Amino acid sequence: MARSAKKNDPMNILLLDIDGAIPEALLPTVETLAGNARLRICRHPDALAARLSAPLPDVLLLAGDDAGRLRDTFAGLRARHALPPAIAITADPDVSAVLALLRSGIRDCVVRDSAGHWPAALAESLAALEAAPHAPPAPRASTQTEQIIDGCSVAIFAIDREHRVTHWNRACAQLTGIAAHAVLGTREQWRAFYPQARPCLADLLLDGARREEMAALYGDKSLHIAGEQADTCEAEDFFPALGEKGRWLYFTAAILRDADGGIVGAVETLQDVSERELARRALHASEGLLRQIIQCSSVATFVIDECHEITHWNQACEILLGQSAETAIGCRTLAREIYREERPVLADLVLDGAAETEIARYYDGRYRRSPVADGLFEVEDYFPHLPGGPRWLHFAAAPLHDGQGRTIGAIETLIDISERKRAEALILESEQRLAQIVDGSPVATFVIDRQHRVTHWNRACSVLTGLPATAMLGTREQWRAFYASERPCMADLVLDGADESALDRYYATKHYHRSPVVEGGYEAQDFFPNFGSSGRWLYFTAAPLRDARGGIIGAIETLQDITEQKRAEQGLRESEERYRIQSITDGMTGLYNTRHFTQRLQEEMARCERYGHPLSLMVLDVDDFKRFNDSWGHVQGDEVLISLAECIRACLRCSDQAFRYGGEEFVVLLPETGLDEAEAAARRVCALFAARAQRPQAGLALHCTTSIGVTRCAPGESPRAFVARADSGTYEAKRLGKNRVVRVEPPPAT
Repeated sequence: MARSAKKNDPMNILLLDIDGAIPEALLPTVETLAGNARLRICRHPDALAARLSAPLPDVLLLAGDDAGRLRDTFAGLRARHALPPAIAITADPDVSAVLALLRSGIRDCVVRDSAGHWPAALAESLAALEAAPHAPPAPRASTQTEQIIDGCSVAIFAIDREHRVTHWNRACAQLTGIAAHAVLGTREQWRAFYPQARPCLADLLLDGARREEMAALYGDKSLHIAGEQADTCEAEDFFPALGEKGRWLYFTAAILRDADGGIVGAVETLQDVSERELARRALHASEGLLRQIIQCSSVATFVIDECHEITHWNQACEILLGQSAETAIGCRTLAREIYREERPVLADLVLDGAAETEIARYYDGRYRRSPVADGLFEVEDYFPHLPGGPRWLHFAAAPLHDGQGRTIGAIETLIDISERKRAEALILESEQRLAQIVDGSPVATFVIDRQHRVTHWNRACSVLTGLPATAMLGTREQWRAFYASERPCMADLVLDGADESALDRYYATKHYHRSPVVEGGYEAQDFFPNFGSSGRWLYFTAAPLRDARGGIIGAIETLQDITEQKRAEQGLRESEERYRIQSITDGMTGLYNTRHFTQRLQEEMARCERYGHPLSLMVLDVDDFKRFNDSWGHVQGDEVLISLAECIRACLRCSDQAFRYGGEEFVVLLPETGLDEAEAAARRVCALFAARAQRPQAGLALHCTTSIGVTRCAPGESPRAFVARADSGTYEAKRLGKNRVVRVEPPPAT
């Protein structure tokens, strides 16, 4: 090609941008391919003259999206200037347009494909130019079709009106492994692609085949036909005979016409897209595994794509939010169902990279950044309109990224924390924070494969167990995170299809049960003393992962820290016990109250009647209590009542029960006690109280007394008669001078 005097001098490249805006990926690609070459850039054809002064560049690169515009621009430049060899770089895949470019004198044409194969094609074209003879090539005549097609880096073959192969370029020979001389002049172009004779796409197009005829051969090959009477069509298919393992090809066909528009043949181009297709299939398989992992999680989970449409909606989500995956996937109106208004959900905000001020607009005071992962937010909120009734939900959302770090969606998990919230409200404890949903999920999760090797160990799991993923991935040592010696985790047992007898061996005391969400899954809870400073309670689930045929290929286990919930439940039980005691106790004296006396009196009288055991009762009343209150006030009066209660407790046995009956009156139930023993106990109380000094003011000591009536339960009598008889003894004691005990015998049996 036309080069400067010394062959080893750096190549001099001039890049002309026809569209006036070099595509984002083009400039760095050309700069990389140029290497040590001198690269100059011209952004408009009118400015090209100054760049074409002697010496000429070694190569002219023309970049533009429209092949027709590239051809016209090149023709105009060629009419006015001496040009070096030129290579066109276009995004236009139309075969006719590319051929027209080559006929105009362009040395080679590189089509920018979405699969990213074009930089390699450009590198080959530049290398071919650099290795070519120094003398500039003669312009190509429009009739020299062989040279045009053979010099193109795209695999091309052409057939005439009788379907005989007229052209089979070097790229086509290299792709198919069949030399041009073996097919030129034959009608055996099919040999390169199919095991037996059948029309290629160019043959069908040349014969004007109907759409249904073409669809019969290419209907499942991504066939696309342009227009009703189309001159071009394209398809994509796998050819097992090409290469060692077969190749995926993207191929196009176009009608060739003469100057009068008559059909003279057809041309077919072929591009190897195997790497793109294999990458797509690998992505599809990865997506299938991800979908299983999400579906098998007992935590409600959904995923949205970059257009905010729901792409994943697991069974736990169906149960919690009352919406099937069939109706949820593909929609963008989740907020309307949950909030009853048009607004974003947390996953929408995270996907858009919303600032915290925007998140606070919807979740002010209820959100926080998660310590588990960057870009992950957590919220606790109350939802009054869920199908299953009002619920407190803890939900977290995180962005999803592709291999280049571009945000392609978001994942959100939801956990029903209604029970925890109710427990917290009753005992006034601080808010419980649960561990959150493999990578990107706030719930601690690990996955094992068929050989029990750890394939996923997410950041939440690392935080929970203290073991980083780097120490666990690829090993069979998942047990290290939880147990002191080697033993199977629940995921190992599920993977091996263990029955309940095997599960009983390890989890019989761990409250394990079958998962209501995932077939073949189990759930359990246990205390792990090695976690944290004082041990942790974990709720964990395990479920099998299956391939498309239903075979088990691994297992997933999730773990949630429920320590605070357990503490809350224990606190609630303690609180309920305190409330029960308070409900039957007199707040001032600490004795049982009247309501509890009524219940215990009936129970003790029934026991006395059933077994014939004795039961006695004493009724006590503080003497002259009103006068004491009037003289010294109610506060000091309360101190007198408290003092009498202390004396009563001091004189009673463990089986006796004392009650504040009302005001200054007290009663004492004495089970298994005859009247003599009851009278003796009453006298001890009377004497102890009379001897205790009351000090209504500093330096003054007073002594108060009590009058006590004592009686024994008579068979068949009512509680009212029993209490009234003891009370009559109290009145009699007061009449006789107070500070004494009066014994009242029960009526004789009839």
